[in-house]
Amino acid sequence: MSQGISLGPLSLPFSVLLLVVSTILVLLVARRIAGEARVQVESLVYRGLLVGLLVSRLAFVARYFDAYSLHPLTILDIRDGGWQPWAGLAAVWLYAAWLGWRARPLRKSVLAGVAVFTAVWLAGTLWVNAEGQQLKTLPQFSAASMNGGQIALQHYVGKPTVINLWASWCPPCRREMPVFEQVQKEREEINIVLLNQGESAEQVQRFLQANKLDLHNVLLDADGYIARVFEQRGLPATLFFDAEGRLSDVRLGELSYATLTHRINALAP
Repeated sequence: MSQGISLGPLSLPFSVLLLVVSTILVLLVARRIAGEARVQVESLVYRGLLVGLLVSRLAFVARYFDAYSLHPLTILDIRDGGWQPWAGLAAVWLYAAWLGWRARPLRKSVLAGVAVFTAVWLAGTLWVNAEGQQLKTLPQFSAASMNGGQIALQHYVGKPTVINLWASWCPPCRREMPVFEQVQKEREEINIVLLNQGESAEQVQRFLQANKLDLHNVLLDADGYIARVFEQRGLPATLFFDAEGRLSDVRLGELSYATLTHRINALAP
């Protein structure tokens, strides 16, 4: 299951692709119905999209306000993927209902556009969830430890497990390492595993020392085997497994403290 796409060095979550496709379809449908008022309808579609995104982000920030309040500027850093999609979708429908009441000539095109957006979004979400149901468990794979031994990933079955695929040359990987360090210390009931992709123990050790990171469960996947098994072509990627070792979620891209906590809470409420 791949929860994102890669465009060269840029990794995009699937939700971003779904949002782009949905918006394009909405514009096509709304413009066709609106006829001569298409320019006005396009403006309303973009405003509705902005309302949905803003409410979705604010709802997430409100839920994890304690985390964001420590570093308020991180509220603006939407790269962390912190959204509440259902809050945003509800806001879009309320906005569309208000427009339909206020601008009756545009009611049909506006409501048709919102209906198309909702249908595409729900279909995409259901498809991703269905893909996730088919897969996958912690594989029979042993990774090298920093001291030269081997640790089987099956060793972590029995507790919810988060496996972060990373490399020291990857800027978003470097930025999120302190987040994993903090969560490791706070959530001992969760296995947090940092599985380096393609680097030597010496390279990883230099990175950890240079950045004064106190991390455990740092393992080495010299050939990138786990990234291939789980079809992850970009870094960082984070895999979330339940206590039975079943894959429950994948996050492509950088995680903030709030978004990592959010996914862990869903994994082990």
